[in-house]
Amino acid sequence: MGTTFRLIQRVFAFLLVTVAITACGSDNDSADGDDGNIKPGVTVNDPEGTVSLSMMKGNAPNETTTIPDTYIYVGNDYNFNYGEFVSLGTVKGLGNVTHIPTIGWASSMRVQKNNGYVAYSNGHFVRIFVEDEIVSTSGGVIGYDVKYQSPFKGKDIDLEIPTTSLSFNKDGGTENIVLDNKEFVVFTAKSSESWCQIQTTSTYGQYFLSNGLNITVLPSNVTETTEATITLTTAYGKKKEIKVTRSGVDPYINLNNTLINFDAKSANTEIGINTNIQKENIEIINNISTWCEAEIVDNTRVMHANASKIKFVGNKPVKAVKSSGNATSYSLKLTASANDKDEERNGKITLKTKDGKNSVTVNITQKKGYLYVSELQNGNNIMGAYNNASTTEITVYSNLDNKDIQVSSSETWCEPIFNELSYWRNLSIKLDANKTDKSRDAEVTISNKAKTMKYTFIVRQDGTQFNPSQTKVGFDKNSTNKTLVINSKLDWEASSDQNWCSVSKNGNNLTIRVTAYSGNTASRKATISFKGLSTKIYVDQSKYAVGEEYNENGVKGEVAYMDDTIRYVRKYVGTSAWSTENVAIGATYDNDGTKNMDIVKKIAGWKDLYPAFALCDALNKNGVKGWYLPAKKEILWRQDNENNWSSTEHSATYAYYAFNSINYKSEKLKIYAIHKF
Repeated sequence: MGTTFRLIQRVFAFLLVTVAITACGSDNDSADGDDGNIKPGVTVNDPEGTVSLSMMKGNAPNETTTIPDTYIYVGNDYNFNYGEFVSLGTVKGLGNVTHIPTIGWASSMRVQKNNGYVAYSNGHFVRIFVEDEIVSTSGGVIGYDVKYQSPFKGKDIDLEIPTTSLSFNKDGGTENIVLDNKEFVVFTAKSSESWCQIQTTSTYGQYFLSNGLNITVLPSNVTETTEATITLTTAYGKKKEIKVTRSGVDPYINLNNTLINFDAKSANTEIGINTNIQKENIEIINNISTWCEAEIVDNTRVMHANASKIKFVGNKPVKAVKSSGNATSYSLKLTASANDKDEERNGKITLKTKDGKNSVTVNITQKKGYLYVSELQNGNNIMGAYNNASTTEITVYSNLDNKDIQVSSSETWCEPIFNELSYWRNLSIKLDANKTDKSRDAEVTISNKAKTMKYTFIVRQDGTQFNPSQTKVGFDKNSTNKTLVINSKLDWEASSDQNWCSVSKNGNNLTIRVTAYSGNTASRKATISFKGLSTKIYVDQSKYAVGEEYNENGVKGEVAYMDDTIRYVRKYVGTSAWSTENVAIGATYDNDGTKNMDIVKKIAGWKDLYPAFALCDALNKNGVKGWYLPAKKEILWRQDNENNWSSTEHSATYAYYAFNSINYKSEKLKIYAIHKF
C-alpha cells in the first residue's frame, strides 16, 4: 500500500512539473530561443570536477545533506528545495546536462532517478544527475545518490552584442543592451569608469538568467569628452567590449578601430562610431569604393526594440522598460569584395562632418589572393599516379571563397572534382585506367572564375607494364625461330611489317620465325609492333652464318660469333708476345678490347713494346678501321680452345689468354684479330 501511494505521489508530482513547464513556456516570447540538444541517449564521460554525494532527505538545509556552497537539499516531500530548478528529463549521466535552459524553472522540483537537473543557488548554477535511490532496511526511500558539478558554466558560446559603441551627450542618461544570443550564456560585466554604471537585465522569466545590461551614464562635469569601457566576460573567459562615450561641450567623432585588415575572401565588418554628431551631418569619403563599400548604420532603433522585452533589472522585476534610451549607437559597415589578384590592396575611408571641422579616417588593407596545392610544392609540379583507375585526394590552399574556385583538366581520362563544401577544400583527382604501355600527362588547372589567378600542375599516370624479354633479336641466314616472354597483364596483339618475319602468340609467349636469307645486302630488318602500344621489337637477320667467310667493305675473315646484338669476324694474324716490357698499363677491360687497344696506342713506341696489338692494328689499312685484339671474354666465341692472347691485362707481368688463364706477357701465343659487323 505504501509503495503504491508513493508511486502515485511521484506521477502526480511529475504531471504538476510538466504543467508548470508548459505554462512557463507559454508566457515566454521568441527571445527564449532554442535551448539546444543535450543528446540524452548518448553516453558521455562525466565532466571535470564531478562530485558524488549521498543526499539524505530532511525538513530543512541545516537538518540534512546539502550540495556544498549552496542551500540545495532534498526535502521530505522528495523535492529539491531552496533554490531554483529545472529538469532535463531522463539522461545517461551528468555529462548529458550541457546547457542552461531558459524555461521550466521552479523553486521546487521532484527528484527522479536517472534525471538531469540544472539548479541556481547562492549566486551560481549547478548541474545535477540523480544516480539512484537510497533505500532503508525497511524499504522506504530515505535519500538519493547524486553526481553534481559546481559552478556550472553552461555552453561555451561567444557573446553576441548588438553594438560595440554607445554615445551619450554631456547630460548622460540610460540605455539598455540585450544580447543577440539565442541560447543562454553565463557572463559577468564590468565598467572601467565610475560614471558609467551597469546592472544586468533579463528578458526571461527569472532574474538570474541575465542576457543584457542596463547602462546608466552620470552627467558630465568636465569639458572634454570622456570614455569608458564595459567588458563582458563569459564563464569561459571570452570577452566582448562596449565603448561608452560621454561628450563634453565640443562636437567629436572617433572610431573604435582605425586599422582594418581583411583576408582575400569577401568579408564585412562593423566599426563602432563614437560621436555626439547626428548621422545626417556626417558624410563618407571613400577612395576605394571599387572594392570596399562603406555605410553608416544606425543600431539605435534595434537596440531600443530589444529593451522593451526586459523583465528584470538586477534582481528586481520591472513592469515595463521605455523603448528608447538616451544613447545613440552608430557603426561604420565595411563590405570588401574578394581580392582575386596576386597583390595586396590598400585604401582609406574617411568620416567627415559636413562643416569640415571634424573627421576620422580608417585605413584598410586586404591581403593578396593565393592559390596552390601543397603536396606539389616540390619544384616540378608533377603528381605521379599508377596505371590503375584511382581517386586521389589532395588539398587546395587558398584565401579565396570556395564558391569562386573552379577546376579543369586537359584530358578526359583525368577528372578533377573540387568539393567546395569541404572544410579542408579537398580536390579529388579521378583517373581512368591507363591501358597502354606509355605514361601520359594531363594538365589540371585550378583558378578563380575570373581567371585572374590560376595554379597549374601535371598529373602523370604510369603506363601498364609491357616488357618483352628483349627488344632486339638477331638471326643468322638460316630459317629458324626464337620465342620471347612478354611480361605484361595487357591483352596484346603483335604483327610484323615484313613477310619473311612472322609472329605467333601463345599466352604471354611470342614466337618469331624467319625464312632463310640469301640476299645481297649484309642483313635485312623487320619491326614487330603491338596494337595500341608504343613498344617495338627490332629483328635483324644476317646473310651469314658462323664459320662462313665474311667479305664486306674491305673487311675479310671468318664469321666467329653471332647473337642478338653482337657479331664478330676473326682473322689469324700470327704469333707474338703480349708485350716486351713488364709494366702495368691499366688495360684491364674484360668485355671490350677496343678500350684496351686505345690504352696501348697512347704509349710511345707501342708497336714495338706491344707486338700482339700491333699485329691486329696492321689490318686497319686502305680505309678499313675497327680491327682489334679481343678482351678476355670476347675470345670465348669460336676459338676452338686455342691458346690465344686476349687484350686484358692481369698485372705488370701477366696477361689473360684462352679467356681466364694467365701467362707471362713475354710468351709467344697465337693472335686473332676481331672486327664487329
